[in-house]
Amino acid sequence: MTDETQASNDEDFDYGCECAMTLLNEPTEDCLNDLIDELDEDGMISTEVVYGLLATILMSITSEEGDPEEH
Repeated sequence: MTDETQASNDEDFDYGCECAMTLLNEPTEDCLNDLIDELDEDGMISTEVVYGLLATILMSITSEEGDPEEH
């Protein structure tokens, strides 16, 4: 993989994270539809963008459930 390709992948991943944060901060159907329209402009969403979305959402879910349980 070239440095240029890796930089592009990192930018796509970061963009996916930003999109996920936007959706997590405003979880409405309109916000979701706007993000889908924006992401799907070229008819295809980059794998790295999807990874960024998923990673951010999973981290958010984990942090909400991550409160230590008392035994």
